[in-house]
Amino acid sequence: MDKLSIASTAPSADFLTDTLRRLVECDSPVGYNVDIKPLMEGIFRGYGLDMTWDRKGTGYVRLEGRDSSRCVCMGAHLDTIGLIVRGFNTGGHARDYPEPDGSLRVRQLGGMNYSSAEGCTCRIHCRNGNVVPAQLICDKHSVHSFVDARAVPRDEDHMSLSVIGDVHCMEDAKDLGITQGAIVAVDPEFELFDNGYIVSRHIDDKAAVAALVGLVDQLSRTGERPAVDTLLAFPIYEEIGHGGSYVPDGVDEYVALDITLLGPDYDADEHHVGVIAADAHGPYDWALTNTLISCAEQVCEPDRWDIQSCFHYSTDAMAAYKSGADVYAAAFGPACMNTHGRERCHIDALVETERLACAYALGMGRD
Repeated sequence: MDKLSIASTAPSADFLTDTLRRLVECDSPVGYNVDIKPLMEGIFRGYGLDMTWDRKGTGYVRLEGRDSSRCVCMGAHLDTIGLIVRGFNTGGHARDYPEPDGSLRVRQLGGMNYSSAEGCTCRIHCRNGNVVPAQLICDKHSVHSFVDARAVPRDEDHMSLSVIGDVHCMEDAKDLGITQGAIVAVDPEFELFDNGYIVSRHIDDKAAVAALVGLVDQLSRTGERPAVDTLLAFPIYEEIGHGGSYVPDGVDEYVALDITLLGPDYDADEHHVGVIAADAHGPYDWALTNTLISCAEQVCEPDRWDIQSCFHYSTDAMAAYKSGADVYAAAFGPACMNTHGRERCHIDALVETERLACAYALGMGRD
């Protein structure tokens, strides 16, 4: 098959959704890759590929290209928004309430939307290896108990973690292994609908990770190789701004795969893949962005891709730029509704993202 035929072939929707479900159901909040590491290693081992990790916690898989004189990087971050325990409430859920109850004060890891997360279940990953179930609730948690329950802000100063169990004081919580610095993963609540829509937390950025796994699967099935050596990177600190700040030697292009946006500035819906021309910090490389646009023109459905200048948003490719890495940087990814909440996309967006990833990897769009 020629490059255009390979890249234009519709990837398996079932493969992508199954991979996405496995990924979102594996906890990996910012800085915590204990569980996702063996999952990722096993996925790539199935293709005969080794996965390595740097000291920063970024995972790498190297794909040998037809031309090994240069190397490009395609990155999708493994980390999701989450929480970290900062202390114990000594005055109950409502902090001016006189009786302690063992609930936990938390800080966000990444841009948590507390209003969207109220009432969700979580897992507290303790430093001793224990995993403790909990629920994120407002300190004034009930309209039946607090007259101002609806008026209280949903933010770090008014939200707490309530352990799901017989915990009534700080000592009870500590007996379970909970300490300051325990990391909290929010349940994804994954749902796949018959019409192809997906509703789940952590579509950002597990959908892009699934697309890169899909790329590897497609190359494996066709026997094709990337145009040049291609390093797949999977950072664990993107949500706090520095996932892509380290770029291995020899890489001259960094293309981040991350969710793209829906809203008044974006000509997109949940079926789209977006090419990101600029983000909150400024524009990406002109020529490399044009390469991605050319790839999209050749392999994506005409009504399922767009160009975006993203607001309140950035990627690991921009983190590489800002750290002073000597690379060309660009970005693209699947459009997503309700970002940093319980997110929504369509399987079409994953299919188009994989198509675009495949076209770029095969060296299309450079004429």
